[in-house]
Amino acid sequence: MENNTVSTLKMSDLIDGLVGFINALFASWKQAMLVILACCIVTSAYYFIQKPKYEGTASFILEEKSSMGGGLSGLASQFGVDIGGLTGSAGLFAGDNILDILKSRTIIDKVLLSKVDSANAVNKNTLADLYLDWSGQKNKWANKAELSNISFTNCEPGKPHSRLQDSVLFVIYKRLTKKNITVERINKKGSIIEVMTTSQSEVFSKLFSERLVAETMKMYIDIKTGTAARSILRLEKRSDSLMEILNSKSYKSASLQVLDANIAYKSTSVPVEVSQRDKTVTYALYTEVMKNLEASRMALAGQTPIINLLDSSKYPLEDQKYSFLILLAMGIGAGLLIHFAVVFISYNPQPSSIS
Repeated sequence: MENNTVSTLKMSDLIDGLVGFINALFASWKQAMLVILACCIVTSAYYFIQKPKYEGTASFILEEKSSMGGGLSGLASQFGVDIGGLTGSAGLFAGDNILDILKSRTIIDKVLLSKVDSANAVNKNTLADLYLDWSGQKNKWANKAELSNISFTNCEPGKPHSRLQDSVLFVIYKRLTKKNITVERINKKGSIIEVMTTSQSEVFSKLFSERLVAETMKMYIDIKTGTAARSILRLEKRSDSLMEILNSKSYKSASLQVLDANIAYKSTSVPVEVSQRDKTVTYALYTEVMKNLEASRMALAGQTPIINLLDSSKYPLEDQKYSFLILLAMGIGAGLLIHFAVVFISYNPQPSSIS
């Protein structure tokens, strides 16, 4: 006949087991002290071997206009509806595109090839050279002659450089975007964007963040106003050429006028009349070009986006590495956690009666 009894665990058994576990913890206090001491030694050693950590930040405000009314977009966003996305009004720099552009290789390469101190004609080191110095990468390449002696002092943004230099720049770009650069919106619904660069060099962290923002702002304005600016340039060249033609027509018209012309010959006034007509036509063209030029300038002023640097780091930058007290507290916490886990795994309570 089958046994249909159900095993039950009494509350007193749970309490006894918990009390026994606590007693085991306190009974092994010597082992706990040894584990805590070992963890504190490890964290204290890390304090002396950890490298400096400087954070350079720069933030800017980006105006993002939508084709729909601002009030309607704001009301719809409260219900989780993106009207700008539905209407297809998102531009090149709308949404999170600006975050990807900030970390693009084109922008970062320009910043890396900028001079650390542009006012110093003797020191022509770039930010790429400074990165290789503080990262210790040149020491790792000591057994490779070409790499250990590589320099970017002769490189300029936008101009071709050697294949080796391009390869090293790519390596620096990958490591920076993966470990050193953080780009994010301060407020998910806002238009303030912050760039943070973390490195062992105070100068590199500050300059890289500021110049990354500056290059992005420049690119933003160039793309937004590039077409209008080129149109203005063409109109300016056209107006200058028409002005030269108009001046030459004026001189020609004055030279064709004959004060003592014989009134019997009517044809003597024809050249003057033709010259005056050409001058009038040229003046009319010049007037229309100048109207278009001024209208284009006004349109360019209206299209120029609002993008301004909001804040940037100031010297000296604070070293963000862990303090000794924080590491000591972490060592104590880790030791207690390890001791708790060891006792918990090894604890074997005495079997109690189960009915």
